[in-house]
Amino acid sequence: MSGTASYATLVTTQSLLMTHHHLHSSPETCHWGFFEAKLKPVLTIASGDEVTIDTISGGPDVVPDRSRFHVPPELAEVHAKNERMVPGHILTGPVAIEGAQPGDVLEVEILDVRLRQDWGYNLIRLSPAPCPTISTKPG
Repeated sequence: MSGTASYATLVTTQSLLMTHHHLHSSPETCHWGFFEAKLKPVLTIASGDEVTIDTISGGPDVVPDRSRFHVPPELAEVHAKNERMVPGHILTGPVAIEGAQPGDVLEVEILDVRLRQDWGYNLIRLSPAPCPTISTKPG
């Protein structure tokens, strides 16, 4: 789906006319391992619009056997084209709201969650000292 950031369709619900957007994960719409307020939005929507956001997960080292599991095709493309800033998740977005300003409170309703992959992974990295004031030395 590379090159297809999103598409919009008009949806009528409860006498309100709103737009439904579909934001696909791709090298152009994903960033890897960081949050950054200065990132330019990959999609801008109006207040009240609905958005379906495709997500992907997993670095090349955790991708399972493609003959046994569904691996979204854009995952390999993101691995190849996007720089991995630090160990972390692959994030789709950001999405901007027309007219929203820094400091505004936004309400986001999650209407549905549908899994795209039939596999997953989790990793917990322990640090030598979970808190700087706690010693890891006995006594």
